[in-house]
Amino acid sequence: MKRLVASTAVLLALTTQAVAAPAHPAPAHPVIDFRAELQPIDGFGFSMAFQRADLLHGARGLSPAKQREVLDLLLSKGKGAGLSILRLGIGSSTDRVYDHMPTILPADPGGPQATPKYVWDGWDGGQVWLAKEAKDYGVTRFFADAWSAPAFMKTNGSENDGGELRPEWRQAYANYLVQYAKFYQQEGIGITDLGFTNEPNWTATYASMRFTPQQAVDFLKVLGPTVRASGLKTGVVCCDAAGWDRQVAYTKPSRRTPRPARPCGPSPATATAVRPRWRSRPTSVSGCRNGRRTAPPGTRTGTTAAATTVSPSRPTSRTP
Repeated sequence: MKRLVASTAVLLALTTQAVAAPAHPAPAHPVIDFRAELQPIDGFGFSMAFQRADLLHGARGLSPAKQREVLDLLLSKGKGAGLSILRLGIGSSTDRVYDHMPTILPADPGGPQATPKYVWDGWDGGQVWLAKEAKDYGVTRFFADAWSAPAFMKTNGSENDGGELRPEWRQAYANYLVQYAKFYQQEGIGITDLGFTNEPNWTATYASMRFTPQQAVDFLKVLGPTVRASGLKTGVVCCDAAGWDRQVAYTKPSRRTPRPARPCGPSPATATAVRPRWRSRPTSVSGCRNGRRTAPPGTRTGTTAAATTVSPSRPTSRTP
């Protein structure tokens, strides 16, 4: 997600569609039948990454009553939107300045083969608290996604400004992502979808990391088996490209990877609409969730569902 002005949530629509040739030509005057079921949607959700969850928890004075009001508006089926998916940001920062997302591996362990010294505070910029609140409202879908690997794993030596994952660090990065999911598991939150990149075809001045489609496939060949070996019941997500037309370049080669390495979860894409603070996010789910196929064999996954979304703000200034 790019930095935007609005300080609200990201909506996600995770969908599956079986595509077939139309039985009849389209009518001259299309008719919308709201009773017809055409495309299943897993749900709609939001994100409060970049320490927005900490703000909601009252880091800047929001009262408990107002906290509950916001939570009700987001998560309550009776008082609000009843959103059912929470997207978590996997941090890469070594500090906690304002909107930085702290990493669980702040120091280079001494190389890709060295034993990592993970750090877990049970808070994760407020996201653990928010995830527990969301679970209490009935949310069961938790999508954890990384904007960047830790700086020492990358070609540019920084969590910011793009850069690429060094090939020798692929296994260590896969272990890192799995460990993040394990930390949430010990907090009572099961990560259902695990992503390793956000907008891999776009360089941001904040946390970002680039992957070509082939680099994404090469990493999936490491991440997929690592997730499966961990025993975690989570799907692997790829690749949240900036623009649905660009997402196709990532989705096609990933589907040709061997089954053990194939993405096993949603394939989201970000498409920016006319106003920069609003965007629609068409997504498809083609693969499986928790080891189960999400579409019948022989069907093709669709890309037509969309949700109008608002991303969490991420100001250009590093000062509050």
